[in-house]
Amino acid sequence: MSRSVLTRLKRFFFSISLQTKIIGMVIGLSVFMGTVLSLQVSRFLNDHLLAYMEQESRSVANEIAYKIPDYTLINDLYGLTRYLVNAKTNRRDVRYLVVLDRRGNIIAHTFGSRFPAELGKHLRRVYRHQDGVQVVETNEGRIWETVLPVLQGWNGSVAVGVADHFVRLENREFISSLLLTTFLVAVAGILFAILLSWLIARPIKELLAATNAVRRGEYTVVLDPVSHDEVGALTLAFNEMSNGFQLAAEAQREKENIRREFLQKIISSQENERKRIARELHDQTGQSLASLSIGLNLLERMACSEEMRQSIYQLKKNIENELDAIHDMALELRPSVLDDMGLIAALSLYVENIRKTGGVEIRKNIIGFQDRRPLPSIETCLYRIVQEAVNNAVRHGQARNISLFLEWRRNDIRLLIDDDGKGFDLKILETTNRLGIHGMQERVELAGGTFRIDSEPGQGVMVVVTVPSFPGDNNEQ
Repeated sequence: MSRSVLTRLKRFFFSISLQTKIIGMVIGLSVFMGTVLSLQVSRFLNDHLLAYMEQESRSVANEIAYKIPDYTLINDLYGLTRYLVNAKTNRRDVRYLVVLDRRGNIIAHTFGSRFPAELGKHLRRVYRHQDGVQVVETNEGRIWETVLPVLQGWNGSVAVGVADHFVRLENREFISSLLLTTFLVAVAGILFAILLSWLIARPIKELLAATNAVRRGEYTVVLDPVSHDEVGALTLAFNEMSNGFQLAAEAQREKENIRREFLQKIISSQENERKRIARELHDQTGQSLASLSIGLNLLERMACSEEMRQSIYQLKKNIENELDAIHDMALELRPSVLDDMGLIAALSLYVENIRKTGGVEIRKNIIGFQDRRPLPSIETCLYRIVQEAVNNAVRHGQARNISLFLEWRRNDIRLLIDDDGKGFDLKILETTNRLGIHGMQERVELAGGTFRIDSEPGQGVMVVVTVPSFPGDNNEQ
């Protein structure tokens, strides 16, 4: 186990850049030294704070206890109170001074007219038993409290509470100053490390940047060899390699353009052929069957027997079914409403037909298409994607609910189709030939858009498409 961890650490260390190693070591050393120094100083100050607060509480208690008999023996409680107030004012850390008589009654204090009831209960409970300095937790923080008997308790007791607010504030300011100094030293070290690493790693970084550019497809990168050593020879070899990649990329682009043009022509031919067949089915086959139905109506009236009328009626029903099938086939091939009224009307008709089949609920939300239409090619692309995605959800995903969201944004149109079907593992796309999904992706790429599909087994499928809007003129369309 430890060997595996060491191997991973070693692999990680050698995977980072030289400049990062130098800067990281300087930053790590600075942080380590600053942290150790801050912890040591904080520990020292905390120990000093504890000792100081205990000494301060005890010292103030002794001083006040020494002065109290001067007032209590002559029963000058007013003078005693003024003395306590002045003593508290002159000592910033003193939170309260309280004098109790032999029976535990409070006879003088520094709280004015509002003495804390809880403090009174506390002092009456501990004034005979508390020995030395005790740390009391209050809602204002920690209080170092000393309850000291006056004249061995014959003249009452004095309670002194010392807070650590100001001392802690000074400690925090000192530590903040120390951290700031450490930070400035670390910044200076980092700047020096950056300069040093730049001088050492500059040629290698330039070659690495050029290599990354070539990896991104920027084959026009040419480096100027600044030396004649091994790095210079490597730079010349890189320039030759980049030139070879550029020639190969140009040839590949030419082939890709030919493929895209050929694919565009195939898709256009398919759509034109779909349109022609749909019109022939509607205009010729549909009209012929309609005429045949009319003729059967005449024969039905002229029939001389009930059996013949029933046969003619059954033939009429068969013809009506065939007319409906031809209508659905024509609509599936190329709905005329897509050319005549546009994408939104075609989608509404398609969704309505899907709903009529039963078993599937489609919710659609269309935004931003008021009085405008995209180019016909974009309309066809989006309609076919909706058609393919819904068919896949119903036939393969066994979806019961489908959401369709279409939005015309400023420069593009976004289509989102989400279903609650079975879903599938996206890794299947890498090993199987899903023609429908690849066909949708090809259509979107030809339209200059982006295509994304998300799915998990049992989580349904979500198809997200973004294509440029490029609105055309409605009259031309």
